[in-house]
Amino acid sequence: MDALTAITVGLIAWAFAVHLPLVYTVLGLTWLLPTLELIGLRKNDDRYFDVAKSLSRYLIFTYAIGGVFGTIVTVFLAGLLPVFTNAAGVLLWPVWGVAIVFGVAISLPLIGFYYRSFGKMDDAKHIALGYGLAVVTSVIPAMFRLVFAFINYPMGVTAKPDPNSIVGFDLGVDLWQALGNPTYPPLLIATLAGAIAFTAVLISAVYTWRYAKTKDEHYKIGKEFGAKVGLIFGVIYVLASVWYLYEVYQYSPTMAWSIFGSPPSYLPAQLQPVYQPTLNLSWLFYLDVILGVVVLAFLATALRSANAGLAMVAFVAVIALMDGAEVLNGLAHLPYAIVPSPPVALALINAYGANFALQVADTLKVSALITPQINSLVQLIGAQPWLLSFSLALFVIFNLILLGGFYLVFSWRPKPQISAQQ
Repeated sequence: MDALTAITVGLIAWAFAVHLPLVYTVLGLTWLLPTLELIGLRKNDDRYFDVAKSLSRYLIFTYAIGGVFGTIVTVFLAGLLPVFTNAAGVLLWPVWGVAIVFGVAISLPLIGFYYRSFGKMDDAKHIALGYGLAVVTSVIPAMFRLVFAFINYPMGVTAKPDPNSIVGFDLGVDLWQALGNPTYPPLLIATLAGAIAFTAVLISAVYTWRYAKTKDEHYKIGKEFGAKVGLIFGVIYVLASVWYLYEVYQYSPTMAWSIFGSPPSYLPAQLQPVYQPTLNLSWLFYLDVILGVVVLAFLATALRSANAGLAMVAFVAVIALMDGAEVLNGLAHLPYAIVPSPPVALALINAYGANFALQVADTLKVSALITPQINSLVQLIGAQPWLLSFSLALFVIFNLILLGGFYLVFSWRPKPQISAQQ
């Protein structure tokens, strides 16, 4: 990987590593909060409403911060990979448009209304509002995950030679075919289940720590609720992830090679140089598996006792697991920005010849899509290498602040408590 590509990948990975824990917890809470209210209503137990109210403060300011980093990701893509951004924007503009409308125009006002209406609305109506918010918020990852599935396996895409195009060809896409992408359903299920499980583990970890210190029943409720939900949706996440990895292995040879450390068995030897990944990320894949076992051990323990030390280990481990899984998924496709599939490559060879197929594949590489104007960044890093270490230090500091923010907000308890309406 050349320095220019490495800097680009690093910037995008950094933005994702900060952006995703924030938006995952928002998405998870939109499902967990009305569930807590529903349990409280059915059990006639005010403590569940108390826990829900405590956690609801997290939604507004975190959604705003997460949105800022989502904008940073978009700016990085637009500035560093303009050809890819333009192609993805043109090909998938309905997908981007729906995500933006639901993310800004609908979800943000609903989050504010949901929070402000706690204790001021009939319980049943407020629960219905909460689940409505959860459905609306889930549309956002549903759209963006379609883009990721498209990167894995550009199903429905056509390429035709065009001498007037700056890249020598035109791309088109059939969105209905794109929706049939085999990597899309498991990726979407894993995302939604993962967000709920991730948030539940964070809640259980913080509440376990607090219960071990205070023996307050408020924290016991959150500890056990988070552990149960984390186990249930953690299992769903694992099953969906296994399904996703199977589909990736079948349809995205570069990603499969990067994740598992060896080329897929079906890949002919003559095509291996074309699909060989830039990075061997099998170590990260196995690290994620180990982190998952640590989190599972904590959840099983949290149902029976309150081990403060294990809770804090799980608190860090689940964030590392989520970031590791997303970075793995985001970087495994390198050197390609969009991985060309073997069937498409063969179709292009049959229709237009091998040279055109290679031209399309080379154009889809990250290094080919980076704007030449950013070379000044490479020159600056070459002259001032300390900037990379400084950036890494800032990244570590920011994530420590992020961890502290998770803990403080999740452990905060409002007064007076909210009473359930009968």
